[in-house]
Amino acid sequence: MTGTALSPKDAAQKSQQARAIRECLDRYIPECQPVALLQFPLDFNVGNHMMWVAAMDYLKQRNAPIAYTAHGHNLDLQQMIRAVGDGTILFSGGVTVSRLWPRHAEVKRIVAEACPNNRLVSLPSTMLFADDEDRREASTIFGNHRNAVLLARDPVSAESARNVFPGNVHVETVHDSALLLPPQPRHAAPDHDVIWLARDDMEGVGSLAPSDVEVFDWTHDDPAAMRILFPGRFFSRVRKLAPTLRSIANRQIAGSYDRFARYVLASGNRRLDTGKVLVTDRMHPHILCALRSQHSVLLPDRFGKNRAVYEYTGRNYSTVHWADTHEEALEIARTVVRSTPV
Repeated sequence: MTGTALSPKDAAQKSQQARAIRECLDRYIPECQPVALLQFPLDFNVGNHMMWVAAMDYLKQRNAPIAYTAHGHNLDLQQMIRAVGDGTILFSGGVTVSRLWPRHAEVKRIVAEACPNNRLVSLPSTMLFADDEDRREASTIFGNHRNAVLLARDPVSAESARNVFPGNVHVETVHDSALLLPPQPRHAAPDHDVIWLARDDMEGVGSLAPSDVEVFDWTHDDPAAMRILFPGRFFSRVRKLAPTLRSIANRQIAGSYDRFARYVLASGNRRLDTGKVLVTDRMHPHILCALRSQHSVLLPDRFGKNRAVYEYTGRNYSTVHWADTHEEALEIARTVVRSTPV
């Protein structure tokens, strides 16, 4: 069984958004020039890997070789500087400039200080700040760097970033990079009418999902996936210990990360196959559902990220619905189940 193709209206919407993302990235990422791609998501959050796969595909189409890549714990500044030369340094998207996820902000800070002459591009992200102290700390991340670009994935984030960062940091609004992915397939008939993906981290508002639906979050452990990362771990050591093999090691690491990210994305698709309609308070699953022509109901998160992205990106898709409360979400989902074939 395969999923239903996007409706003409949804396909046109997706095409327009993807074109806008590519045009934006093209302005900052030179064709055929090397890049460093940082902050590989060493986790099982499907949304993080949607962004990573989209970035990898874009860079391949752009003929921009990935000279260096790393996650937050195996970054070696001197190796990166030697590998990328005067090329562009990219940071993967997400929530990446506040103390909510502090390692992302820390990496940007140390790279900005060490690489004053490289262009720095933070791929489409949400700008969330916990309080005024967080805003003050974030404002210093890029220091006086004169070629730092923050891509905000909604206008609310863009306004927030412009209010926080000094004028030397350029802020531009563009849709989340996951919209660069092609339409995603459904491979199996659903087991449930409604499935409910409820996040259990600091961005969630607490799981109040009803007891009579299938409730889950993205997995936190997958031994098979971790085996895919073995070459990446091995060649990270090679890169550090054998300077003459660094170019080969960088290619092997990038390949290992790419395979891992695609595996996690495929696992997310399989999980969504189990339901006709998804209810979630995570942001990326509603984008993944839109790419699958699968109905989803998006709920608020703790910081307003979901609503901002819904208004800018998701609301015009025929399969995307918004609910302010869990009760409303369940009602919408059950109405969709009754009226819509898989």
